[in-house]
Amino acid sequence: MKKIFALLLALVMVLSLFAACSEEEETTTTTSEEPTTSQEEESTTESEEPTVNEKNYKVLLLIPKVGDKSYWDGAAAGMDLIEETYDNVTTEIVTMGSTDEDMANYPTFFNDAAASGKYDLIITGGGECTNALVEAATNYPDQMFFDFDYQDTYGNELPNIYGVYYNIYEAGYLAGYLASQITVSDMELANEDKKIAAVVGIDFPDLNDFVGSFCQAAIDCGVQAEIVYCNTFSDTDIAYDCAMDLYNNGVDVIWGVAGTAGLGVFQASVDAGRYAFGVDVDQVESVGDAELTANVVTSFMKDYSGVILNAFTQLVNGTYPGGVTKAVGLGDRAVGLVDNDQYKAFVPQAIREDVDSIYDKVLNGEIVPFSAMLNQEEWVTIRDQAAQPVE
Repeated sequence: MKKIFALLLALVMVLSLFAACSEEEETTTTTSEEPTTSQEEESTTESEEPTVNEKNYKVLLLIPKVGDKSYWDGAAAGMDLIEETYDNVTTEIVTMGSTDEDMANYPTFFNDAAASGKYDLIITGGGECTNALVEAATNYPDQMFFDFDYQDTYGNELPNIYGVYYNIYEAGYLAGYLASQITVSDMELANEDKKIAAVVGIDFPDLNDFVGSFCQAAIDCGVQAEIVYCNTFSDTDIAYDCAMDLYNNGVDVIWGVAGTAGLGVFQASVDAGRYAFGVDVDQVESVGDAELTANVVTSFMKDYSGVILNAFTQLVNGTYPGGVTKAVGLGDRAVGLVDNDQYKAFVPQAIREDVDSIYDKVLNGEIVPFSAMLNQEEWVTIRDQAAQPVE
């Protein structure tokens, strides 16, 4: 019954909160019969083996939108993965809209879905959905909920919510280390300056958790790292301008941590002839535009689809951990970099082997990546230190 996908990760494998919430769209409903993402990788998040069960299940995903080529599409891919793995389940995706006016109506979507009694599991994610989720879970204690990127620790007090959050700072260190090795290398698009950067959607703790360890790695490697906030998750032009300013100032590699806006970083990397990193999913695959992603070395991702499949499998197996909020990271194969053909083509084997060794050091505790969310008072110090010019 189970079909094996192929998720190309060299490192065993968590926007982020507001990954793409600013783009206006109509409220729509889709189902997994109509693919919402072009991603075709296998989730490698460790999961329980499916149990044969005669029951027919129905699962709902409630999210602001699909089509961002990043965060929300990663979640939608999890619904496809459930149907690919199980033949006794029907999935449904309802997009609630992403404007401020739309968000005011989120509680209605959640409460109506729970009141209907139609769904064995209701799935959501991201901080903008948390309040509506908690309200519905409180009002309907017999309805099971799963949050694939939970931002609220008091979920442990609600026995019908299971949540996962990601130690993305572990992958952030890998991103900073790889970018640092690229900028000091003789790779074709690298210049003599030792500069790397990230363009981030907004200045928010959950997003800074991506780049705190990115800056830490730059400091460890003796290169300069700049963090720029584009203050949007949808405006590619603004992100493009931010990226071009950085490239024109000598930056070799930019990590776009800005949802759909990050596509502007990709375009800037093409126009400037420099490198870029993707986020959340394999964006070379999800964007599906070889020209736009021509200089995207790799993506540093959270395995949303894998954790969604694993949560549903636990529901089927009778082991659903309601009331639990679980942290997952590199050791769980839930965050990491995408080891695709583009990564292998761009990055020399010696650097890839170095990245592998850094991965091992993070796993065994020899390197402890910095978490900007857990150490918010220290974050500004780390950021400012990383931004200092180096010789």
